[in-house]
Amino acid sequence: MDSGGPALGRTHFDTARVVVAGLLVLTTLLLLPWLPMGVRGSVTTVALLAAGVLGSASAALRARRTTPRDRRPWLLLAIAGVAAISGNAWSAAMGSDPVSSPSVVGDGLFAVALLIATAGLLSFPTARRRGAELVVMFLDGLVAGGALLLIVSVLVYPQLLDSSARDGSAAQALALLLPLLDVVLATVAVLLLLRVSRSQRLGLGLVATGFLLYAVGDLTFAVRAAEGSFVFGTVLDLGWIAGYAFFGLAAWAPLPSEDEDTGRGLPESIGTMVVFAVLLVAAVVQVTLGESRNPNGAQAVAWLVLIVAAGVRQVLLTADNAALRRGLERRVAEQTEHLRQLARQNELLLDSVGDGIYGVDRDGRVTFLNPSAGEALGYTLAELEGRPAHPVLHATTVEGRLVPWEECPVFAAMSTGQVQVADDELLRRADGSTFPADMTAAPLIDDDEVLGGVIVFRDVTQRREVDRIKDEFLSVVSHELRTPLTSIRASLEMVADGHLGPLSAGATRMVTVALESSERLSRLINDLLDLERLETGEATRSHTAQPARDLLEAAARQIEGMAGSLGVGIEVGRADGVVHADADQVMQTLTNLIGNACKFSEPGSVVTLESGPTATTTAMDTAAATATATATAGRAAETGAVVAGPQVLFEVRDHGRGIPADMLSSVFERFEQVDSSDTREKGGTGLGLTISRQIVTRHGGRIWIESEVGVGTSVFFTLPAA
Repeated sequence: MDSGGPALGRTHFDTARVVVAGLLVLTTLLLLPWLPMGVRGSVTTVALLAAGVLGSASAALRARRTTPRDRRPWLLLAIAGVAAISGNAWSAAMGSDPVSSPSVVGDGLFAVALLIATAGLLSFPTARRRGAELVVMFLDGLVAGGALLLIVSVLVYPQLLDSSARDGSAAQALALLLPLLDVVLATVAVLLLLRVSRSQRLGLGLVATGFLLYAVGDLTFAVRAAEGSFVFGTVLDLGWIAGYAFFGLAAWAPLPSEDEDTGRGLPESIGTMVVFAVLLVAAVVQVTLGESRNPNGAQAVAWLVLIVAAGVRQVLLTADNAALRRGLERRVAEQTEHLRQLARQNELLLDSVGDGIYGVDRDGRVTFLNPSAGEALGYTLAELEGRPAHPVLHATTVEGRLVPWEECPVFAAMSTGQVQVADDELLRRADGSTFPADMTAAPLIDDDEVLGGVIVFRDVTQRREVDRIKDEFLSVVSHELRTPLTSIRASLEMVADGHLGPLSAGATRMVTVALESSERLSRLINDLLDLERLETGEATRSHTAQPARDLLEAAARQIEGMAGSLGVGIEVGRADGVVHADADQVMQTLTNLIGNACKFSEPGSVVTLESGPTATTTAMDTAAATATATATAGRAAETGAVVAGPQVLFEVRDHGRGIPADMLSSVFERFEQVDSSDTREKGGTGLGLTISRQIVTRHGGRIWIESEVGVGTSVFFTLPAA
């Protein structure tokens, strides 16, 4: 097509279709017997010339604007149209009568036009063919062409041979040659109809139909001219006019682009029906219209050839279809076996996984269950399949109510299309007992459509029991160590202050080291006790409205001494918002974060503190945002029971060494340090971020870190706005 694109081509074709329909309807009305014969003859002449000019001009325009693949056939068809119009014009100029005094030059131009048109039809690219298909196509042409030739031999040639109108040898030869060329053209047109691909069906179908109509018009003219009964101005002239019109209309039809796959042609069943229909018509014509019902010698040989060709064609098609069917059956069997092996492999993988896995459809109904999940839940797949997973498997809360389906991580995963992680889920067994589980819900997505979800869970009862025992141990040890440690520190301070007499330089150094170590141990015990109180809920909280600026400035003053000793400045930037929180616990969080920022900053750098209100946040929105943040390199996020409503965002930003991406997800764990030497060199306990996380999440906020190695680190946390 031209550069105008498909839309422009369709518009042109619709316009051309209206013009052609109008031309044919008007011509048909004017050729009806209600007008004088002379007027109707003029109508035929004008309509024939108009249709021929329009058809040839359209083909020439298509040849200039079409793809290189289609340029040659359209150019040949344009030349053929010009040759036919020239033949009509020459005959009209010479005053030749097609019956009594046909023009040799005019008939010669018609013969040239038919040859060029046949070459043009053969030049169109059609569906690619295999070896057997090429043989079948040849046999189709042989059968269709032979059948058409038999029809002509019965209807046309007897009259031509008996006619004395064309007494010249050249005129007689052309009179016999033109029907033969029409038969060849019609045969090629039939083959084009059978072999045209779906993407070419509109345009090339119109081309083939147009030339079939033209050939029928020519053969009708040959018979009536031989009988001496032909006159211009009847509806029989519509064969030529419609042929030109369809040929011109085809030039405006959108054709596939140069790189478009031509695909296969019409189904073989349709091809068989067309070929045998032509053969049947030839037999009917032979029997009903032939001078003798028994064919002569040449016709008998032709019938024998046609019958053999039709039989060979069907044998080839049957053998080729059988081979294709066997190949298809073999490929289907191979693919079926491959799918069976793949399904078995996936089944073995699911069965061998220690974690429980179950799947749900888009309505939350169970679709599959691996053995580990069945063992943990006490169900079989038959007992759960088709049942809604949420009310059956998810336990109620402490208050005795079931969490709504809309707040379930599985629903969130399927709604947002993102993986959801939950470490505080309670699942219910078949016997009614419950167990805590870490759960990951992932959506099943196909072509951007969520089909369901896959849930992986792990029973963490033992792990929580171990954590409880560990916490109890740390609590007992911390409390038991605190009293003697207080005495040790007091004694060391008295010795260091000289209350027991002057110390030597070596003794002073040793006492100083012991005092610093006892202070570090005291901080560790205090942090452990703070963490225990936060985790057990024993820490007292007094939530009041606190301006964010007051909190930031107070924390900066409290940590100013340590920052000055490290050569690091503290700057309070934008400090907007008012939070509803416990001032002491927020101060503890800020001093932990600011202290870390100062310890890991270079001397001369500045730690920046900022705050500001954020948009309204719901628990589900936060869960989705957290899942995205956790999966993003350079960010670690922790969430708790986020309070719906406005939040205030705090930021502590430094320009220190940064934290590697693979460490971001673990820095909130107990005693976790980026570098194992940090505890010794920086004096930290490894519990500051853990305590900060507990404080923030218990306030209904969340805390996360964004960092880039060599650039700096920003710690963010949110608190409910007052």
